[in-house]
Formats: sequence, structure tokens, C-alpha cells
Amino acid sequence: MLFTGAAAALIALASAASGCLQGEWASIVEQTEVLILRREALRVPHGPAGEKQENVCVRVRFQIDQNGVPQDVRIDQSSRNRSVDVAARETVRKFRFKVPRNDQAPSALVFEYP
Repeated sequence: MLFTGAAAALIALASAASGCLQGEWASIVEQTEVLILRREALRVPHGPAGEKQENVCVRVRFQIDQNGVPQDVRIDQSSRNRSVDVAARETVRKFRFKVPRNDQAPSALVFEYP
């Protein structure tokens, strides 16, 4: 995730084969992971008993302030599962990051769900 002022940042929640990691995303995720100071686990509320969970992808876009705190957190690519989308957005808000050298570069993280 990007830091230093308002750095463009993304978080991708994805299964390994999902579209969240197509193109430049794999590189962005790799560069972002080295900047994490504090991470949080993705916690999605359980659905009805016996409900099948599919592998899903949700990308969350946000800015990082000078303190490494995510700001302006919003869904960039929905999983089409509201519970997962909300959980992803709230999880990103709890992350903390180092301030990146390039505050204009995009950032992303990947979580697998389930």
C-alpha cells in the first residue's frame, strides 16, 4: 500500500486464479507486502449452516496518509458477496504500512477467501 501523503493504493482479495492478479497486479502485490507493518485477518461472517463458500475476489482501493493509515477506502472490484466486500473494506482500515518511497505508485494485497 502506498504511503507518504496520499498514495494510491489497492488491496486485492483473491483466489490464486482470479482476475484480481491479472496483468500488473502480481507485481503490485509483491511490492506492497514488504511495506506492511501490521496486518489483520479477513473475518467474514458465516452464512447459514451448510452454505457453500466459493473462492472470490474483491479489490479495495484506498489512500495511505503520512502515518501509514488507509484513507478513502472503497471497493474497486466486488466479489458479488456483500459480506466479503464489507469484511475486506473493514480489514483494510485496520492495516498499517511503512511510508513508500514512491507515493504515486499503486499498491495491492491479496487475501484468499474462503
